[in-house]
Amino acid sequence: MDKIVTKKQQLLQKLITDYDKNLNNQILLVCLIYIGLSISWNLIFKWFSVPFSRAHIGVLILCFVVQLAVFWVFHIVNIPQKIRTHIVLLFVIFVTVSLYFGSGYSESWSYFLLIPIISSLYGKRALSIYYSIIGLLSLSIISIVYPINPQYVTDGIDISNRILLYLIIATFSYLLLSKLNMLYNKQVNTVVTSLETTLEQVAKSFIIAMEAKDHYTFGHSERVSQYAVALGKQLPEYHDEQQLKHLRLSGLLHDIGKINISEDILTKLTKLTDTEYDIIKTHTTFGAQMIEKIEGLEELKSGVLYHHERWDGKGYPSELKASEIPLDARILALADSFDAMTSTRSYQDEHFIEEAFQELEKGLGTQFDPNLSEALSAAKPEFSKIYSEYHNPLNEFEKLTDFL
Repeated sequence: MDKIVTKKQQLLQKLITDYDKNLNNQILLVCLIYIGLSISWNLIFKWFSVPFSRAHIGVLILCFVVQLAVFWVFHIVNIPQKIRTHIVLLFVIFVTVSLYFGSGYSESWSYFLLIPIISSLYGKRALSIYYSIIGLLSLSIISIVYPINPQYVTDGIDISNRILLYLIIATFSYLLLSKLNMLYNKQVNTVVTSLETTLEQVAKSFIIAMEAKDHYTFGHSERVSQYAVALGKQLPEYHDEQQLKHLRLSGLLHDIGKINISEDILTKLTKLTDTEYDIIKTHTTFGAQMIEKIEGLEELKSGVLYHHERWDGKGYPSELKASEIPLDARILALADSFDAMTSTRSYQDEHFIEEAFQELEKGLGTQFDPNLSEALSAAKPEFSKIYSEYHNPLNEFEKLTDFL
């Protein structure tokens, strides 16, 4: 089974992608503004013969043209955001080198200090280190090979001081990067926690509305969710905490479609007619339709839709068989059946817990996934514990008041 990306990772990736996109646009915009201003004031100085600049206008115009080309390429070509980021940073290095040769000032080497600062704004350690090294190498080579002012001799002390200052700026830029990562994670944790709390509240609201129609099944969804989690803990596919939360919510909402079924049918004391049973069976598809329309819950659709499928293909609504049935649904089928057998309903008396286990084991290979046999055996103590907690009158009353 492929590794499932957690909601937190998805949200973090979306935030980073959106941030990179905005930052790329902002860096290009700032470059455009300052290059445009530089060209403008240097032209004004030249026209009025004011000796306030030694910049080479041709170099500035070249930077401006290259930037327009970058804008044009970004506009007409669908380039992945990661590659766009590299293009923007390479453009920054190009502008930095161009300004070194075109500004005419001996202090122009200081433009290179912008490289580690700008690269750190992306919040990626590898990116920051990689471009900081490129900037350092560029500064070192140019300072040694191409001194900007022939009248001023750049000696070893000047070069070492430049490198030292560059390293200091790069270090503080790296600290800035760490702070950005911390803010990323803090924001994501806050959003994910808020989302999980909201989804839990939405699920419980649905359950209250559904189980209010049938007092015999009160607490059924909560118990099924706990039995399902107890089973999931025994399987390697559910070692991730987020996957267990996903399974728990699926258990809570597996019968949500029954909200669309008449109380007369849900609480009928006698055997259901074929027509009534067909109506009962619609709760899986109706529930799945409800779930897929709620952002954040759509991933629970498979468990809600297929928890009444059977291993032998005789279930509903799609008569899936064996591994065609999603694992969430196979687990919920066991948990749902166990709770049905150990609860008092309008149409049956409560089974003893050992009898319920025996019935589940008999159904392995026909109704239930036989591959869950070991997980079921390992989860028996947890099942018994959950059963005892929910069938203690005092605990049941406490859970009722907490739920409401």
